[in-house]
Amino acid sequence: MTQNYDLPNFPLFNNLIQYATNTEQIAIDDSRIGRSFTYKELITAVIKLRHELLNGKSSLKEQRVLILCPSGFPYVVALLAVWAAGGIAVPLCTTHPLPEQIYTMQDSQSSLIVGHPLFGERISQLTSEITISVLIKDDSSFLNMLGGDDLLQQTQIMNDPVSFDAGNLIIYTSGTTGKPKGALSTHAITDARISVLVNAWYWTANDRIHHTLPLHHIHGIINALLCPLYIGATVEMFEKFDAAQVWGRWAANIDDNKQERPAMTVFMSVPTVYSKLIQHYKKQDVERQAQLTRSCKQFRLMVSGSASLPTTLRNQWRKISGGQVLLERYGMTEIGMALSQEYMISERVEGTVGFPLPGVQVRLISQETNQDVTEDRNEPGILQIKGCNIFKKYWEKPEATKKEFTEDGWFITGDVAQRLGCRGYYQIMGRKSVDIIKTGGEKVSALEVERELLSCDLGIQDVAVVGIPDPEWGQKVAAVVVMEDNKVSDV
Repeated sequence: MTQNYDLPNFPLFNNLIQYATNTEQIAIDDSRIGRSFTYKELITAVIKLRHELLNGKSSLKEQRVLILCPSGFPYVVALLAVWAAGGIAVPLCTTHPLPEQIYTMQDSQSSLIVGHPLFGERISQLTSEITISVLIKDDSSFLNMLGGDDLLQQTQIMNDPVSFDAGNLIIYTSGTTGKPKGALSTHAITDARISVLVNAWYWTANDRIHHTLPLHHIHGIINALLCPLYIGATVEMFEKFDAAQVWGRWAANIDDNKQERPAMTVFMSVPTVYSKLIQHYKKQDVERQAQLTRSCKQFRLMVSGSASLPTTLRNQWRKISGGQVLLERYGMTEIGMALSQEYMISERVEGTVGFPLPGVQVRLISQETNQDVTEDRNEPGILQIKGCNIFKKYWEKPEATKKEFTEDGWFITGDVAQRLGCRGYYQIMGRKSVDIIKTGGEKVSALEVERELLSCDLGIQDVAVVGIPDPEWGQKVAAVVVMEDNKVSDV
């Protein structure tokens, strides 16, 4: 037996082999390619690409590998093959401008690009800037990897040469307060992030998620891709979000009155996407609106994250979807998901993100007194996190890493939060640096002002609240608004 056909002894790969061996379950339904792929086909392609990446070596030994593939089967195979080979995957945002991609390539010290011809021109531009190896795989190449039941029979799960504590993923921060930093996770950290969500959100092999999220963020990679694959569910993948396409896919069975397409069960996105879906819904006639409302009944779970969810948006979505109450959660690049509303709809309290997920410790530290105010109600504090979900370090930035941790090992999120009600639901008030406005001796949450403005009947489609320097008040609260079509407001 050739060692290059072995897979690491990690829960994710153990699960994938089990599903590939015992079921004909669909793993990936790729809308761009126009076909679906079973778990057997997925793991076979992963094994073959891993063998090609290793090229006779026993391990990539945490070599950084850039991934520039479209959302769908090629991306998933590339990601899993890099991990199986012992490399660190660095997914590139396919829509980022060239300078940002060059920065990611250089900062991560990547030595290989696994790319797709769809991005051939961009890959040429990247390689003209720095010497780096390139492995281009088109759709035909991935389809040619699918055959080989005998290969599965040869494959064994092995403890070596990839360590569970080895690095496996670098995701870059948004860089709002400086240059983006690469947050390094390990296989163990990734597994902790996935497994807790699988349990908390009741994932099963019967689920099918509609995936339109970018695949260079935790939201798209961990929550919406790896959670379903971990449990043997199906991921129906689309290159990008399009409101008409999303509604059309959901309503396919409603339109035809027959089950031509499998029902969706899970959808995850950001508030802006739900807003665009609502706007599209409003433009339809009454009969079509009724169809779209009925189409939402197929979902057992809809999640909103990555930004604050305005109450009015939450309520509008509940109305047009026939009762879907969006589950809100809190996470970030460095920690994955830390807090989540409960699966029970009755406990999804608006304006909050619920409670710490299992295995995650949370505390609130007062900015004024530096005291722990976690047990105090309505007392804001800096949100700090500890647990096996925390990233390992910022890539090649030891000082930046040290700065983000307390002396006793808590990660400082930089977000201000407070607890509400008798149960102590956590509410995120915003970033301490930009979302907390100090005016007239009071601290005002820009996120709460935004939420209230969007909840008023003023015709506001979107809003950003900021603090403007003022000699008398310190800061004045100001709002920049985007009005709905043909509406004017004095706000």
